[in-house]
Amino acid sequence: MNPLLEKLHVYPFEKLANLKQGIVPPDGLSHISLSIGEPRHAPPQFVIDELVANLDGLAAYPMAKGSDALREAAAAWVNRRYQLDEFGIDPHTQLLPVTGTREGLFAFVQAVVNPAEHSIVMMPNPFYQIYEGAALLAGAEPHYLNTIPENGFLPDFDSVPKEILDKASILFLCTPGNPTGAVMDLEYLRKIIELADRHDFIVASDECYAEIYRDNANPPPGLLEACRVNGRNNYRRCIVFHSLSKRSNLPGLRSGFVAGDADIINRFLLYRTYHGCAMSLPVQVASVAAWQDDNHVRENREKYRRKFETAEEILAGTVDIEIPPATFYL
Repeated sequence: MNPLLEKLHVYPFEKLANLKQGIVPPDGLSHISLSIGEPRHAPPQFVIDELVANLDGLAAYPMAKGSDALREAAAAWVNRRYQLDEFGIDPHTQLLPVTGTREGLFAFVQAVVNPAEHSIVMMPNPFYQIYEGAALLAGAEPHYLNTIPENGFLPDFDSVPKEILDKASILFLCTPGNPTGAVMDLEYLRKIIELADRHDFIVASDECYAEIYRDNANPPPGLLEACRVNGRNNYRRCIVFHSLSKRSNLPGLRSGFVAGDADIINRFLLYRTYHGCAMSLPVQVASVAAWQDDNHVRENREKYRRKFETAEEILAGTVDIEIPPATFYL
């Protein structure tokens, strides 16, 4: 067996399930689960209809690169969401579908990290455990960047030693943050790009909560948008991950994409042709419909806004809570 498996920690929800064994709610009260961040809103019916109407696609092998229609729909969404204009993502060279960002994040690290270099993968702490597990199984060393109240729940890069930055192969960002809800502004993201240039590492930004935010007039910016502001239309060293899981309440569809630097995307495609995780054709067609529609996303955002207001009303004076600018976490 791969000895690196011994470095992996028990997955957090498995650990939580073990801790909860034998615990039952008091009589007359139902259990309210506050564990896994799973959307509880209904998936869009029009996406389900597209999925069902195209089940005959199960008779064909899908390509790792995905259909032109899927890449074009995803690229059109990211271009309008981040106002990339003439800097728009090229669906043919700068974007690949992934079967959910969890799979994409893990596979990306395996494709990028050179195990012979004993490099470092930097990540926010607390973090999505896939960042750490992917780094360990790629033979890299995780380096944790604490996100605490004193730094606005954002990594403080001024405190990272130069030797760490020089050895880093990947920096994981998560904006809006899981589980803090913190949002990196454009100036912060621009400085990260400049830092990556100085120390020659890839910035991998997990942005799967980008469409859940409180102020409709101020959507959270993203790494590609910061590239546009910097005049970097080739997105060099920059990769983003997006998903339909949170945006469209479709975690079971396992549909997302990775976009950015064409050279990195090209090498990642080579890895994925062997990785064997191409998205099925019915899921691709359903995903096209989801990426093309923004109305259901606005409705979804409003539902979360009302839930936050209710939570704040009920818990005020009982629990010290802070409503974040984005994500669905307290």
